[in-house]
Amino acid sequence: MKEQIRSAVEDFLPDLWAISREMYDHPELGLEEVNSSRLLRDWLKGQGFAVEENFHQVPTAFRAVYGSGKPVLGFLCEYDALPEVGHGCGHDLIGVISAGAAAALKQAVDVHGGTLVVYGTPDEEVTCTKVQFTDDGVFDELDAALMLHPYQQTCARMGSIGIYPIQYEFFGKKFHANEAGPGSNCINALDAAVTAYLSINQAKQYLDANIYGILNSGGTLPNIIPDYASLRYYIRCDQEWKTQRAVDRVTRCAQGAADSVGATLKVTQYLCPTQTILPNEPLLKAYEDNMTALGEPVVTAEHARLSTDAGNVSFRVPTLHGMIGIHGCDGIDLHTKEFADRTVSEQGREATRLGICGLAGVGYDLLTRPELLPAVRNDFEQALREQAEKGV
Repeated sequence: MKEQIRSAVEDFLPDLWAISREMYDHPELGLEEVNSSRLLRDWLKGQGFAVEENFHQVPTAFRAVYGSGKPVLGFLCEYDALPEVGHGCGHDLIGVISAGAAAALKQAVDVHGGTLVVYGTPDEEVTCTKVQFTDDGVFDELDAALMLHPYQQTCARMGSIGIYPIQYEFFGKKFHANEAGPGSNCINALDAAVTAYLSINQAKQYLDANIYGILNSGGTLPNIIPDYASLRYYIRCDQEWKTQRAVDRVTRCAQGAADSVGATLKVTQYLCPTQTILPNEPLLKAYEDNMTALGEPVVTAEHARLSTDAGNVSFRVPTLHGMIGIHGCDGIDLHTKEFADRTVSEQGREATRLGICGLAGVGYDLLTRPELLPAVRNDFEQALREQAEKGV
């Protein structure tokens, strides 16, 4: 039946290429993807999917369903663009690949049973709606979540990093500088922030993490002792347990600095934190096998360091976040206009075709190989246990 699936893909590829081109020509920033979301929704409706708009009260999000019963396979769509760059991260391909793979599997569901769910997940770049959806239990209905991301090469196994954005706010007591001498009740919030910054710089040499921050508020006038100052940090790690350890250590530095001057500390996440991708060996193997069968070389890129809100999904349900290569992109970085242009090249079209066929192939294996889903679930639960042993 995989040949029949590939034949179905060939039939609707022109429609999906047209959608991708429309997204490229008219890029929309996160949470503004009105046209991009509509294009995918309308196409899925035409393919027989029942579509829910304004999903979870997010106007450009959607949920589209075909079939019923188990297993339940989810396909994650992204379609937000970058300021000035446009689709330099290839989201104009991600949405059509996921939608196309789900539609290609309809005939398999009609024969073998199961449910296909396509999620429109806006604004991966900034607000990371997959984090919100994950926390709200949206993906708990799934047996597996699947998506592909454009890249320079096709690979299943690659490194990822989580990003933990954290803000430390220090509250003191404001005084005029002439009145802030010995015996006053002055509490200099800026002193606390500077002490924290220096302390964190000392601590980070002992942590396996990328830690950098800024002083984003530190007073208004030199002769006014500030009663408020704040630091903002990104803490990046390639393992979730490392992230938690680093956050704990950095926060203790900030608290110690606040205590040293008598300031009050407030700790907040000023953006959604994204987790590393929790690899799932059976899903990775299934993707590699399907791409190899299509004649596409698959490489390992463990040195690469991407961040995505799909990482949060992977800690909730077994997840495949594979990379589909656009040939000829060697040396062209993501998040550039040059990469955006390649998404609508002939190589970009071929990556779309291969990506849809490969992802649909993984879905077909999950629907028809009775041993695969239990293996996927066992690997997922084992990975969670290993993370728990390390303190996550």
